Amino acid sequence: MSPVAKVLVKTIVKEFYKENAGFFLVILGLGFGFLKTPQHIDIASALAFRPIYYLIPMVLWILYTLKTLNFFSRIKRLPQNRFLTSISGLENKRLKPLVVFIQLLLLIPILGYGIFMTIIAIGLQQTYSALILVVSNVFLLMVAAHFLFLQLVKPIDPKTSSFASRRIGILPKTYPFLPIHHLFQRHSISLILTKLFSIGLILGATAIFNMEGVDLRYLALGTLLSSAIHANFSYRHYEFEMSSLLLYRNLPMPRVKSFGQNALTYIILSIPEFLVFFGNNIQSVAIVDLVQIALIIPVISVLHHAMIKHQAFDLEGYFKYIFFLTAFLFFVILGYVPIYLLEIILLAVALALASRSDTSERAYS
Repeated sequence: MSPVAKVLVKTIVKEFYKENAGFFLVILGLGFGFLKTPQHIDIASALAFRPIYYLIPMVLWILYTLKTLNFFSRIKRLPQNRFLTSISGLENKRLKPLVVFIQLLLLIPILGYGIFMTIIAIGLQQTYSALILVVSNVFLLMVAAHFLFLQLVKPIDPKTSSFASRRIGILPKTYPFLPIHHLFQRHSISLILTKLFSIGLILGATAIFNMEGVDLRYLALGTLLSSAIHANFSYRHYEFEMSSLLLYRNLPMPRVKSFGQNALTYIILSIPEFLVFFGNNIQSVAIVDLVQIALIIPVISVLHHAMIKHQAFDLEGYFKYIFFLTAFLFFVILGYVPIYLLEIILLAVALALASRSDTSERAYS
């Protein structure tokens, strides 16, 4: 291992696993405390015969990958790690393989489980399923390595690109659009990738729904997983609100109006998913059911925003919250709870949390 590789492993990989030791203990407890090895084999075997269901672990793998990229973006800004930017002086033919190696080490947990599932699929002679797993894992590794490379070589505080500025100039400058401006300007690549993954989940859920019949829970679960992918928007919104919207936060605005403006932000952000969802299901599902299911995305995003303001999560705590809430709601939807009732409850909880957060902030100020 080269000296540069040793430094990167110590600075990035070891610190990542050290910081997330508690997270991995929780995952091990959930994954191997409730399920034994034969049960893992049974699950992998069932997925091999129905490869469309690979979308479920793939969503979790994507969330984990985003977690590694967010970790690097954060530690790069630490004063003791400013030297990482100077590594960009290496030739690309030396730097890019090194970045792939570092990202490979960061993704060992999901790549290891992917290999396990691939072996099961091959043993069952499900070549197509094995190929899907291999291609998806390699693709995820290379895409993640590409964005890790971009983060490594870009300046600590890059200026807004003129391309993004020109494209968002047509958007209004009212409060609900300010977080959207911020996402376009400062996180445009993440925004595009999130939308692609989110729309892919909706298309996958629609495909399963068309194969399995008339069970609307498949569509609801697809939008639920899409909302989990959207969770990073709520975190970015919170960061932007805390750093750049101090004036708006202290305006004497009714709580319900402030809550409604935040809800409108997430409805606007969900428009691409709405278009894909309605466009693919409008002929086979009642419009009332479609509206209820589609609103899962902005409703849960509003809840995420209210929760993070109330709890002031760090990034690690926020990802744990997203994981457990998504898992809980997954089983709630499977339990045939009416979607409209679930959304009313989630909105009520979000409004209560937002009201308490606003009261605390104003009392403090």
